[in-house]
Amino acid sequence: MTRNFGWWCWCVVWATAAPLQAQSPSSSSLTPQTQKINELIAAKWKEAGITRPAQRATDHEFMRRVFIDLIGRIPTPEEIIDFERDNRPDKRARLVHRLLYETGYTPRDRNGRPVTAIAGLPVPIDYNFAYAENFAELWTTWMLTRSNVHRIYREQFRLWLVQQFASSPQFPEGKPWDRIVYELITATGRSNENGAVIFIARHLGDPIVDENNRPTNDYSKEGRFDAVPITSRVTRLFLGIQSQCVQCHDHPFNKEYVQSDFWGVNAFFRQTNRSSTTNPMNLGGVTPPPIEVRDMPEWNTSGMVLYERRDGRKLATFPTMLRDLAQFEQEAPPTKRLTGTALPPQLQGKTRRQILAQWIVEHDNFARAFVNRMWGHLFGRGLHQDPTTDDFSSNNPVVHQELLDYLGEEFKRYGYDPKKLLYWICTSDVYNLSHVANKAYADPRFDPYFARMPLKMMSPEVLFESLAVATRAEARRGEQFRILKERWLQRLTLNFGDDEGNEVTFNGTVIQALLMMNGQELNSEIGTDRSATGVVADIVRRHTARGIASPRAIYDELFLMTVSRRPTAAEVARLEQIRNGQAVIDLSNPLSTPAAPKGPRPKQPPSKQPSNLVVPPGASPNDVAFYQDVLWALLNSSEFILNH
Repeated sequence: MTRNFGWWCWCVVWATAAPLQAQSPSSSSLTPQTQKINELIAAKWKEAGITRPAQRATDHEFMRRVFIDLIGRIPTPEEIIDFERDNRPDKRARLVHRLLYETGYTPRDRNGRPVTAIAGLPVPIDYNFAYAENFAELWTTWMLTRSNVHRIYREQFRLWLVQQFASSPQFPEGKPWDRIVYELITATGRSNENGAVIFIARHLGDPIVDENNRPTNDYSKEGRFDAVPITSRVTRLFLGIQSQCVQCHDHPFNKEYVQSDFWGVNAFFRQTNRSSTTNPMNLGGVTPPPIEVRDMPEWNTSGMVLYERRDGRKLATFPTMLRDLAQFEQEAPPTKRLTGTALPPQLQGKTRRQILAQWIVEHDNFARAFVNRMWGHLFGRGLHQDPTTDDFSSNNPVVHQELLDYLGEEFKRYGYDPKKLLYWICTSDVYNLSHVANKAYADPRFDPYFARMPLKMMSPEVLFESLAVATRAEARRGEQFRILKERWLQRLTLNFGDDEGNEVTFNGTVIQALLMMNGQELNSEIGTDRSATGVVADIVRRHTARGIASPRAIYDELFLMTVSRRPTAAEVARLEQIRNGQAVIDLSNPLSTPAAPKGPRPKQPPSKQPSNLVVPPGASPNDVAFYQDVLWALLNSSEFILNH
């Protein structure tokens, strides 16, 4: 597509939206948990000397944020208009509840009539299932990472997670988190029947080798696999404890756990077997068979696991659970250990992994670890001094200890229900703040106090879904769409991702992402020529009466499709300047907006005018190519790619 206006239009969408007044909900519409969050965050603001946190986010900003965070995409124009129509003071709380629980919602248009069709989106809308798919996608990335897992295995695992988070006859609000974790740690069977086994298979580690560095065939002593990766994954994901730091030696700063603690947890996995690897590099490009995970009681019969100290000494440990954090504070030794003697009655008949899973969900940091990770998902950082969400240690103190303890206890008291926790947080005052900081508190030292909503980069998955929504991809759930998504994500993750499994967002800059977005995938959705086909051409036709299009109506729809708001008067005026050929752009500073020249526009710049001042050509109100460039510019803006 030859872009005559794209650069000029891109300059316009850097403008800041004018703030719209948003109603505050009455305190009677808030849960006790939400009111407690408000109270404890306000107390921390006072403690930090923050007297004026950021303004309340606009309705449009809030809606876009909560859609991305809860269902993994931006809202459609139809959904935005439906939300705009709601004048009730608790409309935001109602929206949060809808996204978490509603299974058949029909938006209404500006005249109050039910919307019967939305391109690429089934109507009525099953938000409950969209929530399940979004959090399944998140946890698939956190648990498996984005590499070294064959796509078939990854999809088997993701679909298993969708089933856990989605409503079912047994669990109408989704399976409780403690049940999900127990089933993940104890999973057995074939992956095509129980996708949960992929988590164990992915991280079971390398075959144990003898002194000649050859795989051993005697599994009765130490088992078959070293289980090093799964040890650190389980403690980090489910307890927020980075035990990998003490795999090789005691940590020099964090005294909570020592080397024997790592290997004590490791011993629980030494009776676990898998049938094959999940790594596509080792599968020869063929369709892989179902992978199987089994418990082997005849392996590692002594229960002892050897490990080497830095001074060369070899020590051993029995399967031992990490101490509760309260035990560490009291300097108490570990109390949950399998010593090779007869199991106590309550543990008899259970496998080692079943015992470990029980002790994991009983650990005093189990609930707090989930709370902190969800807080980090919503705010881009946890409740600690450092922004990490999975590093509970003396070297990273908790800033909001009372809040973390309170939410952990409430999460446990309400049956480890993720939806309730998300509802409490998303209806709080702090989640409703604007991303624009009060200048007095813009210094990073105020970041742990959440005096504004931090800007967050979209994940590759959310970016793709949002591009599909914005460009009205008709086959959004078809097989071709799945193939395109897989290929697109592989490219994006290759360029911007990391392989540590701890990314909510990919590790790239806005500019890098924009460069990639200018590729074939994006352009093919917008349109590649001036023909009367494509999403933009449809919009122009829809807003054309008696042969003349309405630019303001077209701008409205394009902005709603992409940045989930309506253009400001200044943005419309600037776009009309460009469309009417009255704008002057300084290419040396594309974000500047020189005033349009008075009087008739010269046919060409005067000879004395610097060459970096350019007057773009004009366009008719019906020019599809011009509006294609406006859409392209919006999709390439930081406002689109960022979650505010």
